[in-house]
Amino acid sequence: MAGRQVEIPDSVRSVFIDRHSATLVYAFDTVMTVNVVFHYNDSEKKYLKKSFYEGKPYVIEEGSDEEIVRLKPDIILYANDLSPQKIDQANKLQAKLHIPVVLVDMRVNRYKEIFRFVGNLLHKQAKAEELAEFVHHYIDSIPAVAGEIPADKRHRVYYAEGDDGLRTDPTGSVHSVLLDSIGVKNVAEVEVLSGKGMTVVSMEQLYVWQPEIILVWSGNFDEMSSYKAVKTSPKWKLLHAVKNNKVYQVPWRPFGWIDRPPGVNRIIGYIWLAHLMYPERFPFDMVKVAKEYFHKFYHYNLSDSEAKELLNPQPKIV
Repeated sequence: MAGRQVEIPDSVRSVFIDRHSATLVYAFDTVMTVNVVFHYNDSEKKYLKKSFYEGKPYVIEEGSDEEIVRLKPDIILYANDLSPQKIDQANKLQAKLHIPVVLVDMRVNRYKEIFRFVGNLLHKQAKAEELAEFVHHYIDSIPAVAGEIPADKRHRVYYAEGDDGLRTDPTGSVHSVLLDSIGVKNVAEVEVLSGKGMTVVSMEQLYVWQPEIILVWSGNFDEMSSYKAVKTSPKWKLLHAVKNNKVYQVPWRPFGWIDRPPGVNRIIGYIWLAHLMYPERFPFDMVKVAKEYFHKFYHYNLSDSEAKELLNPQPKIV
């Protein structure tokens, strides 16, 4: 997908993944990955096949050349932005390790292309079409509908990250791209940080921005400490969003729904976020959507009660 030519085996049976490609490969096959790139807690493992994480070493891409060779994958799959720097890194890694390095473009507007590309790569074309059809059915119309929302009707949203909620990702960041896609105004007027993002902000800046809605990412931890901090701190209670009870914990099981990683796990978050922000414009049956998504992408059959719990993870504040 980067315009490179890579010679790969006729049959790909094992894949070394990076963090961004983990959910992509898992959607196609729960066994073929040779490494694990996340530490899963029990509430996340519940929705994943043991064959995906059990008995496999935790090896991430940075500085792991010898370990990658030892694992002997048929290919290395990296999913990221396709910048000249990333392409150069892939070429150098492939020349060094003598293992095919395949680059996948993970932009949210290319999901159908991504699935068909990987489906051809892994000889799983039928599964690729199943995943692409899900995107076509639920997501293709969202940008057009969102584009029709008048500027004065767009919700003003702050994306709270970090232990105290005082880190964020503004418009233009790979970590906040879904906010940019559904017709809301990201209030953060700060520098876009590359890599893991999370620009530091102050409470004084938030008082000026006065978001209407706050979305909270609590680091994929069951304790949801970031959410609790935003809801209970006296300083946060000076914000309209907190006063009006418009603070929402972003679902994260088994992967973040709108980010972390910025992979195909964002597909369910795309739909969830559109419905949360503008339910009259995006009247999805979210229990139905969640059950269908988990079946097709995570190979897990959700019950209605499980779906409702995942969709609304706000903890009780005592």
